[in-house]
Amino acid sequence: MQLVVVGFHRSGTSLLTQLLHAAGLFVGDELLGARTSNPYGHFEDREVLELHRSVLRDHGMNWQVDAPRLFHLDAVHWTRMQDLVARRDAAHRNWGFKDPRVCLFLGAWKHVMPQAKFVMVYRDPADCVRSMETRQAGDHLAGAGNSDDHLRFFREPDHGLALWDTHNRAMISFARTHARDCLVVPFTHLQDGYPIVARINQRFGSGLDEVPTEAVFDAGVANSRQSPQWVHDSGIAGRVEATWNHLEDLTIRTERA
Repeated sequence: MQLVVVGFHRSGTSLLTQLLHAAGLFVGDELLGARTSNPYGHFEDREVLELHRSVLRDHGMNWQVDAPRLFHLDAVHWTRMQDLVARRDAAHRNWGFKDPRVCLFLGAWKHVMPQAKFVMVYRDPADCVRSMETRQAGDHLAGAGNSDDHLRFFREPDHGLALWDTHNRAMISFARTHARDCLVVPFTHLQDGYPIVARINQRFGSGLDEVPTEAVFDAGVANSRQSPQWVHDSGIAGRVEATWNHLEDLTIRTERA
């Protein structure tokens, strides 16, 4: 089984991938390490991460894609994807990967892996934005990375919400077309101990070990925003609300598919 973990940054994809890794899913030879914002590790395959970064760089962009875009993959990118899939298929019965950027490239991966399954997780936008703002502020104060990239979250008041909306809308579009290959779950389900591995086994026949979520979940690293999310443009608020409602509908639809 090929299983892709999909979700926007700070939405719980690291927790879900950590759980699936513990359940026996191979998620990469070289994983992105831990940091303050992800003390247990990101569980991101560096090879997949660098592939996505390469495509974004070719378009003059980084991970902060805050409006819908069509991305062109050249022959080199397609070859890298196909080679990765061939190597992983040869070496592992159950394998997958996680990178929040995959939201932007779901169609391409489905083309390369037509039998792949997708587990999608989403989280309250205010909590995602709070988590990103905290991380970017910390990196800025530490002098790590690009200062302008960090400060976009504070110079552009609705930037975080636009990022959340763009990635989740891309996820929704894909899941509507491929509902039978997708399972959509809210982060709160994972927090509450939803038997996600058992559900994946039931739905996709993966045969993973049924590790309970509480075996890896640490509530201390998943804080919620205590103050209201400030919104500058009422238009983005309406789009985010509509996107959230679509995600809720997909949770029900893919659970029944």
